[in-house]
Amino acid sequence: MRPVSKKPVGESIELEDGSVHTILEDYNPYGKARPVLLANLGHYCSYCEDHFHSGTNLQTEHIQPKGLEICGIKPYHELSTKWDNFLLGCATCNGKGNKGNKDVTLSEIHLPHRNNTYLSLIYKEAGVVIPNPALTGKSLSNAKALIELVGLDKEDSDTDGRCGMRREIWDKAVNYLDDYNNGEIKLKHLIDYIKAVGGWSIWFTVFKEHREVREALVNEFPGTSHECFNEDFNPIPRHQENPDDPI
Repeated sequence: MRPVSKKPVGESIELEDGSVHTILEDYNPYGKARPVLLANLGHYCSYCEDHFHSGTNLQTEHIQPKGLEICGIKPYHELSTKWDNFLLGCATCNGKGNKGNKDVTLSEIHLPHRNNTYLSLIYKEAGVVIPNPALTGKSLSNAKALIELVGLDKEDSDTDGRCGMRREIWDKAVNYLDDYNNGEIKLKHLIDYIKAVGGWSIWFTVFKEHREVREALVNEFPGTSHECFNEDFNPIPRHQENPDDPI
């Protein structure tokens, strides 16, 4: 899962209509934050990485859910308009059958704007996503919680085609790797294609031996977290000072 950096409150950002916007602490209604999120993070679901040409197909996703109710109390109601509680989510990842109103305890899960979630998960052929088997302890349990949160390990159904989407992108990436190695496609055209289809983590995985591709994937996708990669654009833990969960 692509690790991202959200711009902080008070920072200016150029929106897609060319206007300059200063990021607010509150967006009421919260839908007003969507064009800002699109400018910051691109037209990609923060969880499944699918690309949506029209920003209207991506929702202002509440990390800690605004609709969760416990004993008649909505514990995150005050966060429903807060910039710091937003990501972008597609209808599938953010839907009732997946994330929905699941409680999210930030200390018990990896999230793309807080951790290097590329290190949390392993992407494999056939559209499979698993927790990184190199992780242990708190890091492993938090990676598993991320998969469970949005149902990334689900197989395809009538309402969930994400596994099939990843499988298709994996096959394309393998074919494009052959073309790239044979000099049949240039880096710019490769990156333009990846931007159009999404699946950032699959491409980063398949092209992991090509430094120039890793660099372009980090630098040319809006909002990708630079702190999650070293000078050679290999992934590194985001919280190296935390011995319990450096990811």
